[in-house]
Amino acid sequence: MNTVPIQTMDLTTLKAVVFELRKYIVPSRFEKAQQSDSNTVQLGFRTLENLSWLEISWLAESPRIVQINPPKRHGEKSTLAKQLKHLLANLALVEIEQTGFERIIKFKFSSRPGEETEKELVIEIMGKHSNILLLDKERKVITLGKQIKDSQSRLRPIGTGDIYTSPPPLKGLVPYFSESFNSWKNNICLVPSTFKNSLKNTYQGISPTITFQ
Repeated sequence: MNTVPIQTMDLTTLKAVVFELRKYIVPSRFEKAQQSDSNTVQLGFRTLENLSWLEISWLAESPRIVQINPPKRHGEKSTLAKQLKHLLANLALVEIEQTGFERIIKFKFSSRPGEETEKELVIEIMGKHSNILLLDKERKVITLGKQIKDSQSRLRPIGTGDIYTSPPPLKGLVPYFSESFNSWKNNICLVPSTFKNSLKNTYQGISPTITFQ
């Protein structure tokens, strides 16, 4: 039986989603929470126009954050949903932050726009390491999608009551606009030969002056 592969949420998709969410739900008031399955929550945010819903999943095979149509009511009595609904009640979503090449999104909540952040919902879209965590002012974990025990990760165990620490930074070179062409070419020459040959064919077809060693 043929199966359709699950589409993963890469960095480009994530940045596009965050860009759209900033336009449509910032600022808004948190209003509803329900848990559709063990790895997925659905959150409702009240704007001046309507009630907008997001689905956030930390399922290893397809972690995601997407805007959805109003879902059916279910899972409102799950522990995580009740905690989110209680802890974020009457708070305003004032900022959605995602920086650089990290697949971490931070939803910041306060009493009203312009005031100090009171809660922060951190969504980590990182394959099998994906998670969702709610932090207080001191960045202490109040609740989370899944606890990570010492036996599961010696590098970054985390649970309720722990101080949140960011995942290890991505390895490798971070692209930047001011990089010179020679520096870029030298870095490209470090990639595997099959990929380098593909780049060579592509760029030399565009500009005969570009040469690869």
